[in-house]
Amino acid sequence: MRNLLSQLTILLSSLFLTANAFALGAKVDAETMNPCVATAGTNGIISQTPASGACGATPQKYEITVVEMGVCTAHPYGTSKDAEAFDASTCSVVYSDTTPTATDIAALIGASLGMDGESTLPPVGTYGYPYILFENQFVTKTTFTAGDGTVWYGLANGSADQTGPAADRTESLNNFADTTCFSGYLGAVVIGGTIDGFITNSAKLRSAAGTADPCTLRTHVVGVMNLATPFVITPQTYGLNFQFRLTGQGTQFMSNNGNDAIPEEYGSAPFSGLFTVLNAD
Repeated sequence: MRNLLSQLTILLSSLFLTANAFALGAKVDAETMNPCVATAGTNGIISQTPASGACGATPQKYEITVVEMGVCTAHPYGTSKDAEAFDASTCSVVYSDTTPTATDIAALIGASLGMDGESTLPPVGTYGYPYILFENQFVTKTTFTAGDGTVWYGLANGSADQTGPAADRTESLNNFADTTCFSGYLGAVVIGGTIDGFITNSAKLRSAAGTADPCTLRTHVVGVMNLATPFVITPQTYGLNFQFRLTGQGTQFMSNNGNDAIPEEYGSAPFSGLFTVLNAD
């Protein structure tokens, strides 16, 4: 069946061959990142309650290349989320594109995108772990206005200043750490649950723990949501919508000066999303 998932509703609202299945991938826990704040009387924008070195900002541009989406009844990287191989035994692919193109999802506020890949409904069942596979390159652009009217601009070289203009920043996600390869980033809190990120190759295979920096397998990223309330596919289900959520997330401003709330750096950050089940009356 084609185009059951071809409508990706982009919302801006108050919102990775063979391998040893027993090999482990290294992982780090996600850090809490609050949205940037427009605090009156100061040009600081990074929330200090609680103390943080970064804040999330709604992007003006967020370009990624989606390859595949699917749903699973169990986490595809295992209960501990450290498996090297993606276990597809409980998963169903609901969207795939063999020749994907980059899409700026931040530019599609309130609109729908007709996708060129193939879409199929999963079997009847309950799914708590939807996933998305996309290429590991991000192109973003962002500005943020502080409470005193100061405008902060994200620059192409990864710095932030008050002069601008904002420019496209192209980044490739190669590691979640800066030593050996850490291919997993776990437990980022999003609306409806948490999301885990994994750096992989096109077959969704992770680099083994202890691999040198940058991760060897690093062409793609898999995002797996852990839904607080799993969704149900019934015989009355005729389609799914995937909603990207970028408000207060997707890009980030960062302080490298003792968490003084003043940003000196800028870069991409995780987005969240939500599957909506479409049922006949």
